[in-house]
Amino acid sequence: MAFFAALAASVMLVPTVSHAQEQEEGFDRNHCFDLFVGDIYYTPKSNTTRTGSKVLDVIASVATGEFTENHDGYADAVSSQIVKGLSRTFRFKVYDRPFNPDSDKEDYALTIDGTIASITTTAKVFTEEYKDKKGKTIKTTKENYRAVILFTLNLKDLNGTIINSNTFSIESNEYSSSWFDSRQKALERAISYVSNYVARYYDEVYPLTADIIEVGNASTNRQKEVYIDLGYAHGLYVDLTFGVYQLTEINGRISKHYLGRIRVKEIQGQDVSFCKVVSGGRDIKKCLDNNIPLLIISRH
Repeated sequence: MAFFAALAASVMLVPTVSHAQEQEEGFDRNHCFDLFVGDIYYTPKSNTTRTGSKVLDVIASVATGEFTENHDGYADAVSSQIVKGLSRTFRFKVYDRPFNPDSDKEDYALTIDGTIASITTTAKVFTEEYKDKKGKTIKTTKENYRAVILFTLNLKDLNGTIINSNTFSIESNEYSSSWFDSRQKALERAISYVSNYVARYYDEVYPLTADIIEVGNASTNRQKEVYIDLGYAHGLYVDLTFGVYQLTEINGRISKHYLGRIRVKEIQGQDVSFCKVVSGGRDIKKCLDNNIPLLIISRH
């Protein structure tokens, strides 16, 4: 299983063989891995506070106006969203069970397990003041909430060797500065982000790579359209983007230089899609005209 460790270590490096060579050697650069999901334990830390004194912690909470609470009951929901995210990746075929050596194939098989370290909400207490029609000052106390979910996933080969480990920290207000008016709303928002974060991360670790199989419309000095050798069979969807990189050999090493992006506009078959060049059209055309190798990697 050393193959998997080497693959994971080099997955983001540029290939050293051409697409034709890969096919001759029987290696599909976009092979789908069988991923077997092991235990994802909920392992919250004890309620021991940073100061070691509950009295001091209460004083600190009052001073900051923020109070944190654990939510053990949501562990199963988080675990379910983790598995959902793994199932959404391009190159994982997920089995929500352990690997069975008697019936499962070892080739291209990986396992994953992990720990959910915390599922917490923080309440922020604040006071609002306003004057009524008679000019009297009215004070109201409110609580707003945000949630944070922290978990670690370990991708392993069948020997149990970790080939990738990542800790995810997901907040309910990840895309805004707003707080929520209830703990439940904050928790539901954070949990709703889990599958997307997991899918995006592993799609970056194990991206789809494409070859340009035909050039489309172009001006004198700018490429506008291309066709790539990926399609329905690879889970492509309209508006998925790919980064385009120029490959150059420097003293025996391969250098990768970013040129621009292409976007899938129409999926035309199992292994062919029509793409618009979003940026870098001049440099992409220059490379195509001069047969300079390009690396094309999926990105959301």
